[in-house]
Amino acid sequence: MSFIEELKNNRDKQIMAISIVFFVLSFPAYFYFAAQGADDVSASTIVATYEIEGEPQYIELGSGDEFIADGETLSIDNLHTDSIDDADDMNIIGVRLTMTYTESEDTSGATCNLPGGSGNAADDTITGTTMYGEYNDTASGSNNGDSGSHTVELYWINNVSLLNGETVTMSKSDIIAGIDAGGLGLGAYMAEISVDAEAGGAPPGCQRSDAGEDVSYSVEIIVFEYEIVPSFDVEEL
Repeated sequence: MSFIEELKNNRDKQIMAISIVFFVLSFPAYFYFAAQGADDVSASTIVATYEIEGEPQYIELGSGDEFIADGETLSIDNLHTDSIDDADDMNIIGVRLTMTYTESEDTSGATCNLPGGSGNAADDTITGTTMYGEYNDTASGSNNGDSGSHTVELYWINNVSLLNGETVTMSKSDIIAGIDAGGLGLGAYMAEISVDAEAGGAPPGCQRSDAGEDVSYSVEIIVFEYEIVPSFDVEEL
């Protein structure tokens, strides 16, 4: 069977042949710059469909466990990227503060040990703040009368939506401008955690009190190393 006849009857070879012709006719600029090993301004401004390959990584700056009294604020300021190996070579795009906490209400009184005699704990509010230079963000969470957790994520890149792994149609230079921190992220960080505690109610003969909250925390820099690659859908050719 000749090549032409085989091409007429073999769908896989038809797709391969069409793909080759399509690439040669539609992307001469791409092949030219790839062959030259170039990535100059004119190539990077061509609008095309790309995939951004990479996943955020979280590297710890510091962590701890503290009892934070009601109405008080814990300041965490001994955080610096000097503690991380090769931080100078990383694309640091943000910082994340993670907090977990448990209820710590106390009861006292003659009826507290009776069935239903201790009443119920009240919700406490835990607020975390992350700070890096001129950037800061704050978020609050509740223990719902038991235990809970929440995070505060702070970014300084221009387009956080580009981290979701979907294909995008835009220029390579715009992608880089959206997700490259350009040297930001190095240096000192700060975090604060404050507690607003509330004591729940109890029947007569039992009293509840809440002096604060046990909080475990972790502060991590967010690193995003990536590659930008052209995206082609053969089925649509």
